[in-house]
Amino acid sequence: MTDIMKYVVPKETWPDIIIPDEVQQYIGDRKELNLAEEILDRNIKEGRGRKVAIYFEDRRVTYRDLYRLSNKVANFLKEIGIEKYDRVGFRMRNMPEAVAVNFGIMKAGAIPVPLNPMWAKKEIVHVANNAEIKAIFVTGDDKTFKAVEESVPEFKTVEKVIVTEREDLKEPFISFNEVYEKSSKFDPVPLELGTPAVILYTSGTTGLPKGCVHFVENVLSSVYLVGKYVWKLTEDDVVGGPAPVSFAMGYGNGCLIPYFHGAATSIWPGFSVENFFRFVEEHGITVFSSLPTAYRMILANPNLDEYLKKYDLSSLRLCTGGGEALGAETAKKWQEKFGMPIYESLGATEMVHICISNTVAPKPVAGSIGWPVPGYTVRIVDPETGKDCQPDEVGNLYIKGPTGIRYWNHPTRPLDEKQKESVKNGWNVLGDFVRRDENGYIYFVSRDDDLIKSSGYRIGPDEIEQPLSQHPAVAECAVIGVPDPEGIRGQLVKAIIRLKEGYEPSEELKQDILKFLEQHIAKYKLPRIIEFTTEPLPRTATGKLLRRVLREREAQKQQQK
Repeated sequence: MTDIMKYVVPKETWPDIIIPDEVQQYIGDRKELNLAEEILDRNIKEGRGRKVAIYFEDRRVTYRDLYRLSNKVANFLKEIGIEKYDRVGFRMRNMPEAVAVNFGIMKAGAIPVPLNPMWAKKEIVHVANNAEIKAIFVTGDDKTFKAVEESVPEFKTVEKVIVTEREDLKEPFISFNEVYEKSSKFDPVPLELGTPAVILYTSGTTGLPKGCVHFVENVLSSVYLVGKYVWKLTEDDVVGGPAPVSFAMGYGNGCLIPYFHGAATSIWPGFSVENFFRFVEEHGITVFSSLPTAYRMILANPNLDEYLKKYDLSSLRLCTGGGEALGAETAKKWQEKFGMPIYESLGATEMVHICISNTVAPKPVAGSIGWPVPGYTVRIVDPETGKDCQPDEVGNLYIKGPTGIRYWNHPTRPLDEKQKESVKNGWNVLGDFVRRDENGYIYFVSRDDDLIKSSGYRIGPDEIEQPLSQHPAVAECAVIGVPDPEGIRGQLVKAIIRLKEGYEPSEELKQDILKFLEQHIAKYKLPRIIEFTTEPLPRTATGKLLRRVLREREAQKQQQK
């Protein structure tokens, strides 16, 4: 075997990995396997070659098309010198070729490393050098290609950059057209169980991205369990959404899970409210998966009622999502408008994909993220005492199952200390604060660094932001904890609000907002400071609120006083 294991954190710091019996039975007595063969090629053997695997705008790509192109990619990689366990990156727009590239990398026995299309040069260089990537596939549009092109002089191990939609390229760039010339037959190279199969990098919103290593059996378990229990997939399903396939959530949605179950995917060029309605109708989407931001944008669209009359959404049977808290109000409005619930879930790049979901609970409960997916076990632990929390007490989420945290521990980003913080007595500690009610439903409260600790209470900003955003004057808002100058309460709850047009900041408006909030949240959660701003609040490219930036600004203000 290659020396790849030297860059995985020490074995004694790994979490307990428990492969469910049903996955173990599927694997049988095999000691090695190829994930592309298990996820994609079995559809050919089972007679689904002519069935649509990918819907992309007006294109319809069959399982046979995808199988053949992935074999061409694998043959191309072998010809340029890619060997077993080599890392191969791809930073590609949502398009069928990106999915074929992922499976082609796997077939060649190499390890796919998706590169977030929203990363700038700094992150691309870091990830390429950190993973010691040997080749990168990239789409040739300026937005996706330019940052990779600028990164080339700083790459240490990348030998080839394969580019779609461009010709007349000079070394190290190669036109993707060369892939089409290769043979469409290839014998997949199996990898040993217990060795890395995929490296997914975190978004990098709290520093340089961290590599999360997932072994062969981890990826297979996630693909098996999410498809079976969370989305309940059959051959007739189409899983659709706008998430980028070369980033963690979209990678699972568009490059892995549906194909194992013989289903199809609908990958979108980008999110818009019209795209949601158009692709649900045109592609027959049955499972829609997206960030809560998309649901809020759909509900806020002034033409919503018009769209609902114009488009046929009858294929849609399941709406799901994660990445941040949805909020009970959004869930309620969606139910009213669309006649179906949104099933919230919680997943993590460190855990491959979803591991807690409302779809596995007896019935969906608005505001809850549900129950652990079969195969996973959850504890909620008081961070001060280390004991399990009582019902409705807020504590740290501990989780264990067939996937878990194993960081890529390379000299360019040593993560052995982070690994020790993230795994406690075999349990994965993701940095999420949650609570569980007496019926077993889990509710997301806050990320660890966003949690507000005031007067002995643990308060999640989401539970204040959600009702606050419903006030008629509020365009957008964020809630953070700031130091109590008197040192009595630890932190004070501060709300930062951008007002809608037609509203002016005033003391009366502050009081009206507080009065409105009193109807929705406990008094101890009410903001003690309300600040109005005219600037849009800082967000990631996917729309997630960057409270960290707001806390940094607050700290700078305090220093200047």
